[in-house]
Order: sequence, then C-alpha cells, then structure tokens
Amino acid sequence: MNFIRKTMVLFSLCALLAPHGLRAQDLTVVVSIKPIHSLVAGVMGDTGKPVLLLKGAASPHTYQMRPSEARSLNQAKLIVWIGENMETFLHRAIENLGSGATVVTVHETPRMRLLKNREGGIWEEDDHDEPHVDEDEDHGHEHGEYNMHLWLEPENARRIVDVVADMLIRVDPGRAPAYRANAEAMRKRITAMDSSLRERLSPVRGRAFVVFHDAYQYFERAYGLEGKGAVAVDPARAPSAKRLVELRAALSEHGIRCVFTEPQFEPDLVRTLVEGTEVKTAVLDPIGADIGPGPDAWFEVMRGLGDSISGCLGDG
Repeated sequence: MNFIRKTMVLFSLCALLAPHGLRAQDLTVVVSIKPIHSLVAGVMGDTGKPVLLLKGAASPHTYQMRPSEARSLNQAKLIVWIGENMETFLHRAIENLGSGATVVTVHETPRMRLLKNREGGIWEEDDHDEPHVDEDEDHGHEHGEYNMHLWLEPENARRIVDVVADMLIRVDPGRAPAYRANAEAMRKRITAMDSSLRERLSPVRGRAFVVFHDAYQYFERAYGLEGKGAVAVDPARAPSAKRLVELRAALSEHGIRCVFTEPQFEPDLVRTLVEGTEVKTAVLDPIGADIGPGPDAWFEVMRGLGDSISGCLGDG
C-alpha cells in the first residue's frame, strides 16, 4: 500500500474520531526501531509515550518478533516503520494487521531523500550517486533499490518529524498545538546537532575508512566523509574468504585508516581483516544498541557516530 492510500485510511479514522479526538490512554503509537522512535517520542512530548518494538542490540535485519510485540501492533492506532527492506521482521505482521491501524512507511514519504544501495567490497566512484527526492506520493521504487538507513541524514530526520506531527494532528486533533510546538523544538535540536557534527567532523573529511555494512551512506554524504567500502554486503550473511582477501589488499591500496564494526554483529571478522596492519578499528552503532529509548536517542546516535569517526580517523 503506497503512502497516499495509507493517508486515506487515516482520514477515515479521523472522521470516526472527530470532533473530540482520542483520549490519551486510547492513542497507542508503535514504532519499529530506536532512532525513529526517538523522533516520534520528541513530537509526542508529554502527550504520551510511543511503544518501541526493537529495544536491545538486535539487528532489524535479523530480528524475530515476540508475541507481546505482535499484540502491541494489534492495539496500535498509528504504526511508524522504515519499510520491509529495513525491518524485515515486521513486513508480514503489518500486511496481516486486522486492527485498522494507520501505517506510516517512512521511506515512501514524499520528499524523503533516498540514496541507492552500493555494491562491492570497495565501492566504485559511480556508486556515489546524487540522492533521489521523490515529490510524488505514488512511489515506483524497485524492491531493495534504495538504502534504508535514511534517518542518519539530518534533513531526513526533520522530514520524519514533520510527517509524524501531521499524522498525530490528524489522528488526535485536540492536541494539535502541542504536536506543532514539539515538532518545531525537535527541528531546532536537529539543526543544532547538524551544525555541531559539521564542525566536529571537518578535520577528518577525505580520510578513508571501511564500515561493517553499508549503513552510513547518508551520514557520509551529510558530512563529506570518505567511506570506501563495506566488509559485508548483507549483514545477515558472513562475507566469503575471497571477499576478505580482496578487502585486505584494498586497505593499503586505498589508504584505509580505520575499519568500523558494529555492536549487532560479530567483530572477529574485522579483527582478522586488520591483523598485522596499522589500520585501526572502532565501533559504529546506527540504531543505538546501548542507548536508552526516548526523545534524546536520535541525538545520542548521531553524536556517537561523530565521536567514533573523528576519534578513529583523527591524528590523536
């Protein structure tokens, strides 16, 4: 179901709720992963707390949903997720929803900036295409064509805040002033974080690094960083021995300074890759495995990425 059809479902729900809106205890909002949950929580503010499905260090690519989480979905009035190519564990559950909940699929949101997936251990220059910004609500994206880690770009984060605020206002019009004020405060915080990261990362622009999997393209583009490749194409599958040999040879060829692992995946592969070289290792966490949920989590994820990249690539 595309974005405009979901919005039509929402209008139908609003018609049933008007003019009084929902009571606070009736408004159940469910969000898939922590960074998106953070943005939603910031827009909701004191009006209520959204339910977070994926709470720990598990990867959204490999997670298996629990019965209690399935029940939360069936009680929801609003569900926010990236899409089936990110939270694969949610796809079938959302397709089979019987609750009439409104589902916001973030990557289908009009004007969301999308970047195509990159291929190969070391990315080719033509893998760094310009972002696609779809102004049309009737998307025609090919399955798996675009990278789904889109929350790591501040402009996309602001867009998510706007969309969530619009949806909450339509579902719960009685609290529209609070949602608008909260959204404006979140946009200002995002802009301030963006400025801070630009300053923090400026000294390491152009210094080459390799990531565990291609989760950081949006962050790289936002701050002019020189990501050169990924250890794994699919984080659910270990790379072949041939791929590791090719990557090891590429470390010196491309002047790689750092290889980043992730808390959701086994770090032994990265240790093996850099063994006997002067290449450093560090951890990047795109979803905030060790960060508590809430409106601050997105900012902590972004700050953590900036700290880890500047620390590993810096001269200190």
